[in-house]
Parts: sequence; structure tokens; C-alpha cells
Amino acid sequence: MVTVPIAYPHGRQCHSLVGWIGSAIVMRIRHLVLVGVVVASVAACGESASDSPETTSLPAIRTACDAEAANGAVFTTEARPDMPFTLQLPQLRAWQVVPADGDDLVLRRVDRHAGKLSGATVTLGVSAPRSVVGNTVVIKSIAGNWRQWRNQTVDVCGWDGSRGTGILSASGSEEADRYHEFLDFEYLAGQMLYPIRMSVETPAADRDLYKPDIDTFVDGLQIVPTSPAG
Repeated sequence: MVTVPIAYPHGRQCHSLVGWIGSAIVMRIRHLVLVGVVVASVAACGESASDSPETTSLPAIRTACDAEAANGAVFTTEARPDMPFTLQLPQLRAWQVVPADGDDLVLRRVDRHAGKLSGATVTLGVSAPRSVVGNTVVIKSIAGNWRQWRNQTVDVCGWDGSRGTGILSASGSEEADRYHEFLDFEYLAGQMLYPIRMSVETPAADRDLYKPDIDTFVDGLQIVPTSPAG
């Protein structure tokens, strides 16, 4: 059983028995605020975040929400009849769209670095929507031996979300530690809430190589409403 530290406001922190909950989402819906709880089962709480130097809460940020700002070109998800919007990301050099199961947009960059191949993967997708009427909190868990976990509140195109970053220690068949990012928020269209997630994975040793591009993707992520068919 893995215990992962989670930072809370006012210097408090708790430990979850199931790992970090990937969607700490505060959804601003007109004048209604819904708070996503980030712990499924709490084992212990401390009075100060200093009890666990592995967990840090970063200042909140607001993204630019302009996918074309980086260089005028964008990657975009395919238009779907069941989704009244598409998602766009800046089209950065050396990143390519790769085939993927389902409707996710998956980008991959591969480089030769320090005499070996390295790479990073960005996945952008939308989960099944749910009605805002009688909405309940959806809890997602990510188990594992996490290190250097950081939580950050993010305003994405006017919607409150969370950005979590951390290093997952190598285990089993994995040869090296992996760096992960998760950007989660929910978008309201009509009476439906659409959970949106962007995830990033790269070897921990290569994090600094890809961090500028990752930050650009986060800042430029844009929601583009589509017109109803017909």
C-alpha cells in the first residue's frame, strides 16, 4: 500500500492510502462553486506542509488560452458529433501526432540526447460528460511511489483546474524514474460537464529538456466551441 502526501490550504496536509487523486478540480459553474475532494481515504493529517518536503503547493496561474500565440499553427482534436467543442494545442517544432486508441490527441517528440534517445508524450482527451444537474464528485486515483509532488491551481480558459507534477520511481520492469504531469479541469457546455485532461510523460532525467514545451502546451491549451451540425 502506497502513501502519497497531498498538500492542503492553510499549511495542512494529509496522506492518501490509494495514491494522489488526479482531479482536484474546482468547477466554477455560473454562480455555483463545486469543489472536487482530492482524498478518497485519509490515513493521517499533519499541521504543517513541512512534515513532507516531497509535496509542494505552487502559486495559482492563469493560462493564455491561445493556441496560435506560439507560432501561428495548432494541433487540434477531431470534431465529434457528441462534443460541442474541439481542443487545440500549439504546434511546436519536433512534435508529431501519433496514432492512438480512442479519440485522444497524442503528441510525441523524440530526441537524441547525451548519446541516447529520449522522448516525451503529451496526451489530451475528454472523458464522458455528465449532467450538471445532481452532479457528484468524481474521484480519480493514481497509485505509485511518487516523489517531488507539486500541486498548482490553474485557470484554464476561465475554468478552474489543477496541475500536478511529480516523479514516479522506477519499479518492476521499468528501468528509470518517470516524470509525469496532469492538467485537469471541467468545461460546461449546455447542461453537461466535460472532464478534460492533459497528461505528460517523459524520463525524469529528461524533464528539463522538455519542460519549456510542456509549459507552452499548458499555457496555450484552448477550447474552441463548434456549431451544431445541420
